[in-house]
Amino acid sequence: MILMLNEYPNQYLRLRAQRLAQSTREFLARGKSVKRCDSCQLAEFACICRWRPTLNTRVEFVLLMHSDEVFKPTNTGRLIADVLPDQTHVYCWSRTDPDEGLLALLADSRRRCVLVFPAEVASTASHPRKVLYELPRDERVITFILLDGTWKQSGRMFHLSRWMDNVPCIQLPDSLMRGYAVRKSHQENYLSTAEAAALCLHLAGEQSVAVVLSDYFELFNMHYLATRASQPPVIGELHQRLMAHIPADKY
Repeated sequence: MILMLNEYPNQYLRLRAQRLAQSTREFLARGKSVKRCDSCQLAEFACICRWRPTLNTRVEFVLLMHSDEVFKPTNTGRLIADVLPDQTHVYCWSRTDPDEGLLALLADSRRRCVLVFPAEVASTASHPRKVLYELPRDERVITFILLDGTWKQSGRMFHLSRWMDNVPCIQLPDSLMRGYAVRKSHQENYLSTAEAAALCLHLAGEQSVAVVLSDYFELFNMHYLATRASQPPVIGELHQRLMAHIPADKY
């Protein structure tokens, strides 16, 4: 079945379909011979779609993707769109021609947009940005902007996005970063896009949603390793925890 662009369950899948339609060459990921699920991009025998929870939250996210990330099966930003489809806005980054919908979102007076980026970089950049160390509380919708790419790509996106100069950066608390990194991260001082989103949810007081997103990220890692090993994943407690957030009629 071929879906129309407005029929995709989240904005990441819609963007991916749009980019595929525009592409003039096929993207060949590692393990290109693997038969993959069209949605989660993992091997069909390791598909995670049946354990995909769909939640709601009071905050929203903007996933600003480097073009290289859109087709990568290792991308974790798309997990945010999976779990929070109604609160995740997804755009491809452009230095000079940002999407009009993105610019309208940034200018929306009903939102408080904050860019998730290290304070030490934001404050010493050639065009320094205001840095917030806590989330202001008012009636506006907190909207976290996540730069989705490698560290080098994200740095370039940060420094060259002059149309985002007036958006303040939010510094995630060191205590939260350290505690989370000990439990989740594979490298010191490194967080994936999905992990950064989970920290943002903790900061915004959405702990229960953060836990579910973290579990989904852990499930993705498990099934991705199973894809690489060409071995079906072992179904266990993690799967059961996620299944608890899925309505019975969606099983």
